[in-house]
Amino acid sequence: MEGCTTVTKADAREDDHEQADLACDAQVQSGEKKGTPINMTQTSKPLAIQKTLDGHTISIMPKVRTTAGHMVEWDRNIIINQLIKETKLSERFHGMPGMQKEEAQDIAKEVERRIRSLELKFLSGPLIREVVNIVLLERGHTEWRNISTRVGTPVYDACEIDLGSGFEAKDNANLQENAETSHKKKADKISKEQYLLLLPPKTADLHLNGDIHIHDLEYLGTRAFCQDWDLRYFFYYGLMPDGSGAKASVAGPAMKAEVAMLHAVKALGSAQTNFAGGQGFYNFLTFIAPYFEGKGYLEIKQLMQMFVYEMTQMMVARGGQVVFSSVQLSPGVPKLWKDKPAVYKGRVHDGTNGTEKRTYGEFEREVRLAFKALMDVMIEGDNWGKPFNFPKPEISIEPDFMEEDGFFNRAHPELPTYEQLYDMTFELAAKFGTPYFDNQLPEYRGAGEGISCYQCCAYQFSANADADASFEDKLMFKDGKHFSMGSWQVVSLNCPRAAYRAKGNDEALFADLKNLMDQSIKLFKTKRSWMESIIENNRMPFATQRPKDPVTGEKGAIAVDIDALVYTIGVIGINEMVQYHVGSQIHESKEAFKFAIRAMTEMEMYGKELSQKHGMEIALARTPAETTCQRFAVSDMLHEEYKDAVLQVVKGDKEAALANIKRTHDLPVYYTNGTHVPPGANVSLIDRINIEHVFFPIVDGGNICHIWMGEGSPDAKGLREFAMNIAKNTQIGYFAFTKDMTVCLNDFHIMSGLKECCENCGSGDVEQLSRVTGYVQAVHGWNAAKRQELADRMRYSSSDMI
Repeated sequence: MEGCTTVTKADAREDDHEQADLACDAQVQSGEKKGTPINMTQTSKPLAIQKTLDGHTISIMPKVRTTAGHMVEWDRNIIINQLIKETKLSERFHGMPGMQKEEAQDIAKEVERRIRSLELKFLSGPLIREVVNIVLLERGHTEWRNISTRVGTPVYDACEIDLGSGFEAKDNANLQENAETSHKKKADKISKEQYLLLLPPKTADLHLNGDIHIHDLEYLGTRAFCQDWDLRYFFYYGLMPDGSGAKASVAGPAMKAEVAMLHAVKALGSAQTNFAGGQGFYNFLTFIAPYFEGKGYLEIKQLMQMFVYEMTQMMVARGGQVVFSSVQLSPGVPKLWKDKPAVYKGRVHDGTNGTEKRTYGEFEREVRLAFKALMDVMIEGDNWGKPFNFPKPEISIEPDFMEEDGFFNRAHPELPTYEQLYDMTFELAAKFGTPYFDNQLPEYRGAGEGISCYQCCAYQFSANADADASFEDKLMFKDGKHFSMGSWQVVSLNCPRAAYRAKGNDEALFADLKNLMDQSIKLFKTKRSWMESIIENNRMPFATQRPKDPVTGEKGAIAVDIDALVYTIGVIGINEMVQYHVGSQIHESKEAFKFAIRAMTEMEMYGKELSQKHGMEIALARTPAETTCQRFAVSDMLHEEYKDAVLQVVKGDKEAALANIKRTHDLPVYYTNGTHVPPGANVSLIDRINIEHVFFPIVDGGNICHIWMGEGSPDAKGLREFAMNIAKNTQIGYFAFTKDMTVCLNDFHIMSGLKECCENCGSGDVEQLSRVTGYVQAVHGWNAAKRQELADRMRYSSSDMI
């Protein structure tokens, strides 16, 4: 195949593996019968090359351009050997045997016959492979063809990627305009093709056809999805960025606050090599507080400023992005942690191993000052006055801080109270819309009985004593045991399409949704199987690292509890599913609202059944869906069977989509995220909340309630009062106030609202900012559907929150 050499005898020598490389991207310099190859002399010989040997005239094969760019002779045995070698992968990925030598010989002869008939002067490896694959398909060997085919991209498409257009140009608003992004996109395209070819054909077809969406498909075979980290791990063991210590310097446990902060930053940056999604820190301030002991406020603020700037200036994430990061912030030390030994400077301070017994409760002062410092830094913004989009501040509203610690406040009147600290978060929300509020007051969140956090775009993770036998040991950091929460993989379901197929039949709809969940389990099992091979081959070193224990000198605990990672099934377009099925949207009738609850409850119960049946934790989630809501809608519009149905319920500019659908698939149409009321629904904010809050206990894998603000300067106290009312009287577990802004790139002026030109200098060189799904980012990087949704959003003023 690629890199074959030229001899006619079937028993000719085998060439080296460089010549046999099947991933050759060498260009076919001439597919025409009268082409002149580079570095070859024009010859007058006929194209069906003749050679006289021992008085006989024979036809010889054209030469082949190899991966390394050499022109070599033809060798049929290269095809034979490569077919035998490559099709062994079908045993691993498709559960069927590889090709035997006799069949490989027969195929190679047929390929040689066809190439000879083309009468080419020379050919490339890719062309040989195309002929081989045609023969495999003709003989019914689809799996072997999928193994043997090439992955790549046309030169034109690659050039478009270099210029910031073409393949998935608007799929991730967090990507920057630089060469690393171009490189990532090319790699993404190849990887996505590879994994779709290696998946069971039915699973791959479900994704390609738009029944399901495999998130971060480009990393399916090499990485877990997202992770929330326990900082104590790094404060005990130190930092080993490469996970092995073989190729990067290994740092011992931080002894100073500056080093501890940098270790925290670099841990999240290093984790990008092993995970496809966001990285976060649970209980961030409590765990870092011991390093701030005795420090004044200004020094702590400087450290917090350093942390924020590092997280928003390190262009080290996949494709040159800043790290998609989040930190869970409590205004004081949660009761669960007050009496637990503090872990820092390479020791568990429990009174053993020569340590003084110290508990986290002793660092209440430091936590309060750190909270205030971080809020002050974020309220100030960067040097231009822009908001910091990372790390996402996840403000934990907990029962522990709903009442003041009167004794502590009287003893330390110089320190801010919980109320004052929470006030700062709403000042930040009013100015920039930056914070996310992690409401742990509802009973289903289990505050005080375990740990729980929101992370990434809106995924929820938790751990408690009932489900984790080592929960107490993790609280005490016994033998290095710690909390490790994250997700292996996310798959989202096209719920409206299930309704189109059900044609009004309830049982048919539920059966279809459950079938899609079954198919997701197959994908999860395939993922886990692939990842086991990755881990066995030490290709996920940061997550599986076992650093040197600073006390014993032996290998320590593994960084990520692989078995604790969950599998997430996301839902898209519940509103449109119900709208088509019952004739009204979830905010338009009680029938529709109740049916949505019934459907989600059916899926929740089935998810628990699948968890028990397959021995894996299934989490049902509202998918952030920066691109999936658009992809499903467009896929259904392109499908002959569904195109009439989708137009009855899809949101956005349908006329523009229909007019441009043959030109582009980046269209201004979308399904509603998760279980949300449609963004543009003309309903009061109270009604929106009263509908959406019901789904939070059902959607245990993560949900969010968006409150889009329409005022330039909303009242911070009014936001606080409204938010605390939400927290105390609804089941909404996670919400955010989104404020639209515009930055002038000419005079650096910051404006509220979405402006086309600067109100200060009149320049049109402006950048609009808003929350795309679960993070704030520049609007110009959004796809057409998200920009349409931005225009459609129902915005609310302070008077709407009374």
